[in-house]
Amino acid sequence: MTTFVSIGSLTGSIHPSLSGVLTKRKTVLNCPIHGDYEAEGIYLGSILKTQTKCPQCEEDQREAREAVEAVMRQEAIKKEVEERVAKSRVPLEYRTKSFDSFRVLNAEQGKALELSKRFVRGWEKAKAGGYGLLFLGSCGTGKTHLACSIVAALIANHQFLFPKYYRTSEIFSAVRKSYVPGSQTSEDEVLNYFSGIELLVIDEVGVQKGSDAERRILFSILDTRMTSNKPTILLSNLSAEGLCSLLGDRLYDRVRSKCVPALFVGQSMRKPATPDLFD
Repeated sequence: MTTFVSIGSLTGSIHPSLSGVLTKRKTVLNCPIHGDYEAEGIYLGSILKTQTKCPQCEEDQREAREAVEAVMRQEAIKKEVEERVAKSRVPLEYRTKSFDSFRVLNAEQGKALELSKRFVRGWEKAKAGGYGLLFLGSCGTGKTHLACSIVAALIANHQFLFPKYYRTSEIFSAVRKSYVPGSQTSEDEVLNYFSGIELLVIDEVGVQKGSDAERRILFSILDTRMTSNKPTILLSNLSAEGLCSLLGDRLYDRVRSKCVPALFVGQSMRKPATPDLFD
């Protein structure tokens, strides 16, 4: 059954072969997938100009397009996060690490994992108050894994956050380069750069020689960050007493007032390399 509805006449300057009456006609058609449906066609005289398609097919196609677009958006977001993690200077070994891949082998590691997740959830408060974390413990117990997981999680959650990861040796090297004749940056500019990063992860605190110059550099950066409410995550193989000796009582006290401590204990989780790696 076909229903005719007059839309209007085409007259005036239109070519004679196109002149006529536009009509809207409803016709029952059959979709090989979804069965009968009511189609609406626009006719010029007896010529069919446009006709609606199966509504269920069009809905399926729309959903398929949206699904593809959603996947593409997620891929774009993932790529953008990966690029920002790389720019944060997280070591290549840790760029795929996450909270989910962290192996909890003892109660202290479990507490450290929960503290790390809590820090990410409470980032806005941490940022406002300049609060950070202090990871202490022996080599290979997961300090860097969790610190880099924090960086990745925060980058994924906050589009305009640009944290940085540095080893102390890299910080000292950057400062020493400013002493080279012809350097375009001064020591103060380098110190101001490290002091101003919104979230700074400093790894291997205490591995350095412990010279007066290195102590002064570390003291300057940390003291400025603590008093300027810049969140800092410190990682060290030293004990609390050893770190206090390195930083001095006054700065260590200030660090403890701003950085929540977590103790990492146990044997190294790093697997030793074996010959079968080459097979």
